[in-house]
Amino acid sequence: MHFDDLLVEKLGEFGPYQKKTYFLLCLTSISAGFHMVISVFLLGTPEYRCALPGWSNDTFEIQNEAHRQMINLMIPDSTDETLKYSQCKLIKNNISVACNRWVYDKSIFKSTFTSEQNLVCTDELRTSHASMIFFGGVLAGAFGLGTLSDMLVPESPRWLLSQGRHEEAEKIIRQIAKGNNVTLPEKALVNLEADKSTTGRVWHLFTDRVLLIRTLIIFFNWLVVSMGYYGLSLNTGNLSGDFYLNFFLSGLVEFPAYTLCLVFLDRVGRKKLHVSCFVGGGLACICTIFTMLYADESLQPITVTLAMIGKIGIAAAFAVIYVWSAEIYPTVVRNAGMGASSACARIGGMVSPYIADVSKVVDGHLGRALPLVIFGGFSVLAGLLSLLLPETLNHKLPETIQDGKEFGKKENKYFPSKSYSNQAFATDDNISTTKTESSRL
Repeated sequence: MHFDDLLVEKLGEFGPYQKKTYFLLCLTSISAGFHMVISVFLLGTPEYRCALPGWSNDTFEIQNEAHRQMINLMIPDSTDETLKYSQCKLIKNNISVACNRWVYDKSIFKSTFTSEQNLVCTDELRTSHASMIFFGGVLAGAFGLGTLSDMLVPESPRWLLSQGRHEEAEKIIRQIAKGNNVTLPEKALVNLEADKSTTGRVWHLFTDRVLLIRTLIIFFNWLVVSMGYYGLSLNTGNLSGDFYLNFFLSGLVEFPAYTLCLVFLDRVGRKKLHVSCFVGGGLACICTIFTMLYADESLQPITVTLAMIGKIGIAAAFAVIYVWSAEIYPTVVRNAGMGASSACARIGGMVSPYIADVSKVVDGHLGRALPLVIFGGFSVLAGLLSLLLPETLNHKLPETIQDGKEFGKKENKYFPSKSYSNQAFATDDNISTTKTESSRL
């Protein structure tokens, strides 16, 4: 009996056992989500200025008129149009000198690692380095800790059977049957088989011009979508208005983004949805430069709205690229391709803190606007390059390297019409799950 027949006819495709396993995996994703954006709070940089020499009780807030006069006397005006006082200089003996003590605004953060360690002025890029190291750890952990997850989560019976490990597969199948309250006839496990697993290496994707171009475009899309997705969360502090409300909205808008994917992924196709969301979200981010540079404070909610529209588009593109790239890669190199793509996403995450912190090296409103413009510009570029990739909806997926070379050659280059045949179609319901080297966190 083939494993697919056993799954449908006897075990149940999504019974209590599968639901429990799925729920446990979702729990780990929730905690992982906390970790991915916690640096926004741990490494947040409050507003600050140099501390007044000799004032042990100096605070960022103005205490009284005498305090204000002393600040005006000893702290020079800032060259940054968004700040009143210099953050790194004070006047001593009528000379502007660098300071080594600071006071911080505690209206948003009572304390952060940045304020505790005084990672400001000449040391301010160390916070970006810290965020980069975190995302680098995610990349390293994907390679180093993957075997640990295999020890904690039951292995796929389908994969075990494809590798000829029948005894292990039978043991897990019996566990599934017990969890689903199903009694399996003894003969059901006799001569149980699954399709043999054929694997390839990532360099096979670079052996042909067509595969090379598609692979590089997919890699670039993963890098940019991860860079924009995490970068927009890290950039929350550059938006006007309530910091915590902006961060809450940044997470909330992901719900309509994923709902958009569920509704349209199998209706309009992967390419149209991905390109529309990526380019649309990128353009929304780029448009924020006009409100941030030329609009007054009363119009800054428009900036926040545009940034959230950008987050919707990029989050939706992130969801689509998972499905789309897995369908474009030929079966024999799908595992390797998805693993390499995920590694590119981690690299994008490592770059995102530096872009979000551009305001530390570029003063004024321009410095606050540049991160969104950079994220938006790269998103538009990646979305337009995606037009060169083939549509996969309702097409038989490529299995061999040769299939991959021929796949999509006959379609309209940019927005293909749907193609139907009596072949197995690619939809969300029948795309087989592959074991990837790393996953999105």
